[in-house]
Amino acid sequence: MARTADHDERRRQVARALLRSVGRRGLARTTLADVADEAGVSVGLVQSYFRTKSQLLRFGVEYMYKQGEARLLALAAGEGPATVREWVLRAAETLLPLDDERRLELTVWLEFLPATMADAEMSRLHRATTRQLVDAFEQAFGEGLRAGELPPGTGARAEAAALVAFVDGLTVHHLVTGGDFSEAPVLASLTTYVDRLFADPESS
Repeated sequence: MARTADHDERRRQVARALLRSVGRRGLARTTLADVADEAGVSVGLVQSYFRTKSQLLRFGVEYMYKQGEARLLALAAGEGPATVREWVLRAAETLLPLDDERRLELTVWLEFLPATMADAEMSRLHRATTRQLVDAFEQAFGEGLRAGELPPGTGARAEAAALVAFVDGLTVHHLVTGGDFSEAPVLASLTTYVDRLFADPESS
């Protein structure tokens, strides 16, 4: 059991090294040797886990997505948000590159996205992870409807997909554009978006 745990931890160590390498050099210029050097291990050890760069890249993306999933699951720990609106807002915030770890992950995410157009397995992984994220927000919006927090007739699935797309747009502009999309404006935009979703039409 300990040996399996050691292997799993070594694979995660290599995945983290991959993210740092891609974040620094870009995907096209990152080699297995770069990743090995970043991880402080031999190229042979990296190749013992991942025979090709494509296998390593897919594992790195999967690791990155699992990190995001863990942050969402952590919201349910303890008492959790008091309302559906608060959960949706906090969950969406965890998807934004507003600390060093998430900034690195999402910078790498931008590098990986073009690969999903040519690599069927990368495309499958990206679509499955996006679907899970939309599912989570759809479930939250369904609870919001039942609790009377959302206006009747709100399309939970459509709004969940729209929110994911909106957050992706904020992420891209925060990383690439800056200026009007620095941290404070991005958070304000997200809060305004969520508030409009949960607004009571009778109070307007």
